[in-house]
Amino acid sequence: MQLSDRPARPALTFVVCVSIVAALTACSEAEADSDSTTSNGTANTTKSGGSTSGETGTGGATGSSTTQGDGPTTSGGAAGAGCSVEVASHALDSPIHVTECSAIEYSTNPPASGRHYPVWAFYQSYDFPVPRGYWVHRLEHGAVVITYNCPEGCPDEVARAKTFIDSLPVDPRCVPYDVDRQVILTPDPLLDTRWAMSSWGHTLRADCIDEEAFRDFYESNVAHGPEDICGGGAALTEAALPPDCGE
Repeated sequence: MQLSDRPARPALTFVVCVSIVAALTACSEAEADSDSTTSNGTANTTKSGGSTSGETGTGGATGSSTTQGDGPTTSGGAAGAGCSVEVASHALDSPIHVTECSAIEYSTNPPASGRHYPVWAFYQSYDFPVPRGYWVHRLEHGAVVITYNCPEGCPDEVARAKTFIDSLPVDPRCVPYDVDRQVILTPDPLLDTRWAMSSWGHTLRADCIDEEAFRDFYESNVAHGPEDICGGGAALTEAALPPDCGE
């Protein structure tokens, strides 16, 4: 007697169909899970400056930023918010002694090296323009000189500058010479910016007082001249100088 295969075919077909449906369902669920993971993993994170913090990341430090180079940089901080500060290094000019009160041309403004008088100014704050030849000699001794040009007057800013100078640490090397620190403050009508600082080979130019930038410049450059001299110097007076000294 012959057996027939026909009754088995419907069962096989049903099994195949069930398998196909199950596979399609599994693929659909896996795709949905993948989409959900991608969405949940990135939607709440924003990176800025290479860091992530909570929902938004902010990279880098905030506050004052001053660079040594050619371009101005905005320097923040409560005392000098909004100041434009430019710090630069310069090739050194020859430190030749010239006749006292003679006119001298400098390659930078403010000067950072070059010709100067054989007499040097005493470390102090002056209320009259000290001719540049006197204080450029002090740059050679390692001084930091702060200059300003306020044609309309700026007594509040000058008072702040003096307070800043007084806040600098006393230099123990200079105490035996009755000097607290190697700093000179003087107005300078030849300056083409409002405030400036000079050391041997370096300058800072600013349109207002930024105490953080000023302090950084002082700490980086004081006592770095080719000669290290705290003592001596002339306590110059306006009355004792010829009216055309340095012109």
